[in-house]
Amino acid sequence: MTALALCLIIFLDLVLVIFLVLFLVFMLDSLVKGHDLPTSKKTIKQLIKIILKHKPEAVNFYDLGCGRGTVALAIKKELPQLEVRGTDYNAIRIFFAKLKSFFFRRKIDFKKQDLFKIGLQNADIVYTYLWYDLMPPLEKKLQSELKTGALVVTNTSKFPNWQPVEIINTRTKIPKLADFETLFVYKKE
Repeated sequence: MTALALCLIIFLDLVLVIFLVLFLVFMLDSLVKGHDLPTSKKTIKQLIKIILKHKPEAVNFYDLGCGRGTVALAIKKELPQLEVRGTDYNAIRIFFAKLKSFFFRRKIDFKKQDLFKIGLQNADIVYTYLWYDLMPPLEKKLQSELKTGALVVTNTSKFPNWQPVEIINTRTKIPKLADFETLFVYKKE
């Protein structure tokens, strides 16, 4: 066996080990850290339609609780003019989001941050797919910080007091789950 072939085998083994370690970290994070249900491709397509319908002139898009960045990456691909920001409290998920952003060559500002500490005064569009219990305090934050005309889209969870201007059910195969994959569209008055 030549030295070049041996180096290639060692390199491929190293790549495989790195991949397996990242995969295990990814799986453990999903099992231990809870809510990690990604937004479906169908729902992301609907979100893009909502943005184009309600806020085509938007500049700043925020994905609160962005997880591994699936929504933010898709938004940046389809609407490259937007400044896209994603925030999540989980460092592992932000690491994977940044890694995907690097590989797909999409400039997105991903940060590990508490969504209640991020300033949203310049947000044109906010997207969330969060736990139900986070919605009441998030509603208060958004009502106090967002500028007039800002668009907020929530997936599955809705705000207790704020009335949506549009409700879009994107699921077709899970009729028994009341609001699963339903988008609630709000506009800041």
